[in-house]
Amino acid sequence: MNFQFDNVSHMLNMDGHGAYVWTAVVVTVLLMTWLIINPLLQGRNVFKEIAREVSREQLRQDAVKEGT
Repeated sequence: MNFQFDNVSHMLNMDGHGAYVWTAVVVTVLLMTWLIINPLLQGRNVFKEIAREVSREQLRQDAVKEGT
């Protein structure tokens, strides 16, 4: 295996282009992470809301049964 850079400093600098390259990498990783985590959190909230609605409906049905 042949490395393109002699040391970490050269890799981070990338002949003066490192700031642009690493900024793009960081932004991409953050966006990809957000695209994975956000739907998971939203799904969790949807399941909680469904559970609340089921609970309310069950309470309503129990109240109707007791009233009749």
